[in-house]
Amino acid sequence: MSVAAQVLDLAAGRDHSLVLRSGAQLVGWGGDGTGRFPAPLGVCSAPSSESGAVYVPTDVELRHITASAGMSLALDAQGMAYVWGANRAGLGGRLSHIVAQQPKPLAGLPALAQLRGSEFFTLARARDGGLYHWGLAPGSAQARNAGPLRVAGVPAIADCCAGVAHALLLDGAQRVWGWGANTAGQLGAGHLQDYSEPTRVPMPRKMVAVAAGASHSLAIDVRGQVWAWGSNQHGQLGERAPAYRTTPHQVALPEGAIQVAAGQYVSYALGRSGRLYAWGWNARGQLGQGHTEVLHGVQVLAHLPALKKIVAGQGHVLVSDGWHVWAWGDNRAGQLGQAALYQATPRKLDDAVSINHEEART
Repeated sequence: MSVAAQVLDLAAGRDHSLVLRSGAQLVGWGGDGTGRFPAPLGVCSAPSSESGAVYVPTDVELRHITASAGMSLALDAQGMAYVWGANRAGLGGRLSHIVAQQPKPLAGLPALAQLRGSEFFTLARARDGGLYHWGLAPGSAQARNAGPLRVAGVPAIADCCAGVAHALLLDGAQRVWGWGANTAGQLGAGHLQDYSEPTRVPMPRKMVAVAAGASHSLAIDVRGQVWAWGSNQHGQLGERAPAYRTTPHQVALPEGAIQVAAGQYVSYALGRSGRLYAWGWNARGQLGQGHTEVLHGVQVLAHLPALKKIVAGQGHVLVSDGWHVWAWGDNRAGQLGQAALYQATPRKLDDAVSINHEEART
């Protein structure tokens, strides 16, 4: 195969990256969750290849991927869930430390439409709108369940996302629900009290998408305007002050947004034009401006083509125009497929391991 296949999905975990292309081509980079072995102390690792990429073998035609801390999850065309990599706190739906070197089916779930993983818990949205959870309860230090259980008390869910210790849900009526830790106001409820179960969050208008960072939150309303709340320690709310906000604040962007993504202390929005905007922490070049200096306010990434997909890990980001993938930010675990400790400008990922896999077998 000499021409790159279409990019179907991207995933960015704490320390690893995944790219899924048509034809069941799944490839990963980084120290965790890519299916690399041996696995010392419950963390997946492997010798680096020339490009740092590792082909993740699977005979299943996957459609959706997501990544967390040392673990990866995927869905096939029928909505069956698969999991591989390290497994802490029952994140992989089991109590064992290591789940698998390659994707293995995860039982006990109906047909799914979406998976979202955090460092301590996993969320799954069923095709009928039901929400399932396993691992630690958001904001809790105690294991709630090791296997998938349906979350009660919420209507049909249209979108979900997982921060470090909080979760955001979007229901079919375009209302936002919050769950878990609220130490920086990341639940947007006007106070700093945690929620032990999903609770409605007052929003200025109906929302169409949500994203959760370490302790801040993002949303897009029906007009395409972006809202941010929670921690503003590194300007991830798009302003220099205050230190945090307990209610949504509108981020000033030059155009309406169609996607948002949140890293540890950084935020991204994809405009309707395909242009990418970034604001917040830049210590590892996460803003893609060619340096690691502190920057205030929204930055534009002007040297990329019109994009279609963005995902953010803890300190790195992946974007795609549908055929090519660029990455930048933290690279201490090799998640960008290169030797440098960080990359401050977008760099095209080399996933030749995936593209040439079929040729290598013939």
